[in-house]
Amino acid sequence: MNQRFFLITWIFILYCGSMAAQHTIGYVNLEAVLSVMPETKSMNQQLQTYQQKLGQSLQTKDNYFQLKLQEYQEKAQGGATEAELKPLEDELNKLQTELQKLQADSEQKLMQKQQDLMAPILEKLEQFIKEIAAAKKLDYVLNAATNGNSVLLQAPDKDNITKDLLDKLGIKLPEATGNN
Repeated sequence: MNQRFFLITWIFILYCGSMAAQHTIGYVNLEAVLSVMPETKSMNQQLQTYQQKLGQSLQTKDNYFQLKLQEYQEKAQGGATEAELKPLEDELNKLQTELQKLQADSEQKLMQKQQDLMAPILEKLEQFIKEIAAAKKLDYVLNAATNGNSVLLQAPDKDNITKDLLDKLGIKLPEATGNN
């Protein structure tokens, strides 16, 4: 029984190993590609403009809050009673809550705007990667870097399709950035 189990296990391991050897894998450095794409630069400019617009709204609300806070402090130092200060305290609490909500909403809107602007860029990259993978007969394409850290510790240069992707996009990668 043990020998039969061992034999079946060994055959299974050999079969899985031979199946894995049949797949071809390529890789691309999407961070490097995204960093030089004109679409990404345009997206970043649009996001910066949108963020400034959202920031102006926050600043207006914050200025009003600061004005009311100063009014409260002046009245408190001027000897106002607790009953006189209570409406101002309530208003300050309400304004602070509104300010926090506005800030959270602004952050959420900015993230949504970034996702909306990034979607067509990623779709374009995905389409080109599929075309390159088909032309090179690659079963899988991995992203070589994520947040500046390489997920590939070692891979042959022949499987790097970063340059192919840049060529398809019509972009030359600066020498300093490299293509892996």
